[in-house]
Amino acid sequence: MITEIRDQKLVVISDLHLGNPFSKAKNPTVEFFHWAAREGYDIVINGDGFEIAQVSFSKIARDVPEVFHAIKSFTGAGRNLYYVIGNHDIVLENFLNDWGGFKMAPFLNVWSKDKRIRIEHGHLYDPFFANHPELYEILTMLAGIPLALNPSLYKLWIKFEKLKSRFFHKKVEGASIPGEDPAFREAAIELSERGFDAIIFGHTHHAGRATLPNGCEYFNTGSWLIGTPYLEIANGHCELKYWERRPNQSSRLSTTPNALTGT
Repeated sequence: MITEIRDQKLVVISDLHLGNPFSKAKNPTVEFFHWAAREGYDIVINGDGFEIAQVSFSKIARDVPEVFHAIKSFTGAGRNLYYVIGNHDIVLENFLNDWGGFKMAPFLNVWSKDKRIRIEHGHLYDPFFANHPELYEILTMLAGIPLALNPSLYKLWIKFEKLKSRFFHKKVEGASIPGEDPAFREAAIELSERGFDAIIFGHTHHAGRATLPNGCEYFNTGSWLIGTPYLEIANGHCELKYWERRPNQSSRLSTTPNALTGT
């Protein structure tokens, strides 16, 4: 199992949740893989690419074959695909590893030019998940019921988390990513003190960037449930961008603040 790589041209996505009744990530994911292959990027899926906790088996049967075909085309073009395990897809680890299209990792330490970058899904830093894993799993499965009935409820939840976080972030010195528990920023600080110039998490579904007290960067690549954010790593430089689809399957890029939230 790989944990350290050197790569000068890499893109990171997370939390596609393919198979979730709410996920519409299949088509943009397929297009994204074709674009990345053309542009010469390797890809990291930073956890929860596939959905188990809130799975619709009919939907995963529709979504996965086309995505796997795109992955075969991507790796067949000589590109590398790394998969960092998340909490929603941990039971698929052996299957994904045996299938052969992915280079599996619990985390990735990436050297890009002279920068050292840590990529990790981040669920282990979630206080609720860490302290009450069984309850977290039960509530996650139960949350799938209202999502199936009314997917727009999830967007309301994301907005609620951002509103709630304002009260927490007032107590934290320096910038934070709106919507996140301060524990993720603290984990990023600890990792930066171990020699990483940038830290990249997923899990929270809140895309954003924050500068840590020591000047290092912290990113979250968000979720493709409500948008299509991704992180580009090129020659040591990290930039959070947004994938915009066009009817003819070509794409343009945006780095505007609204694009990073999918609104």
